[in-house]
Amino acid sequence: MEPAPIPAPVQAFAPDFAARFGRILAGLAKLVAAGFLRNPRLALLIFPLWTRLNRAARRCERLMAHVSAGHLPKPHPSGAPSSASPGPSGPRPSGPALPTGRGWLVRELGSEAACHASQLQALLAEPAAVELLLHAPTAGRIVNPILRMLGIPPCAPRQRPAPAPPPVAVPPPAPARRPVFPPPGEDAPRSSGFPWHLLLGLPEKPT
Repeated sequence: MEPAPIPAPVQAFAPDFAARFGRILAGLAKLVAAGFLRNPRLALLIFPLWTRLNRAARRCERLMAHVSAGHLPKPHPSGAPSSASPGPSGPRPSGPALPTGRGWLVRELGSEAACHASQLQALLAEPAAVELLLHAPTAGRIVNPILRMLGIPPCAPRQRPAPAPPPVAVPPPAPARRPVFPPPGEDAPRSSGFPWHLLLGLPEKPT
């Protein structure tokens, strides 16, 4: 089954989405560096978190380049690791594992992280972004891990509306047929000489 074509407005919005998403993650990475350095408990998380944020921005930029060109990259075969998500035998970033609780980054960094979360939430709520995620569901897999650490509900997969059935052609009504009367015979009554005064109950005119 051929994938649905990507509408031109979605293609035009894709580079802007990638740039704005990247700026939000870049600002979040700077906030992480400044905030985590002051906390010895969190300092070791700077490198893996930077890796996660930068990788998400790069993946989004590559995906949006495909969308802008009017096509999506081919999905990886089932079970085959991708460059963005290495398998068990592939290289993994060194350092401690990042927390997995929902909203953990906002709890650690407070209102400044919440500000970046609101910016990202506002971007995803724009009608153009909603349409983009509909035609490029892979973007949701890139964005959702960032949304989780910021305490934002994930991008739920949406179904494309079913195309409306073609209108049924209704044939035009047949023209009404005029009644056809047989030609009058020899004994048919005629208007000439008909005694209309008898029909109306009038006395016969004197001759």
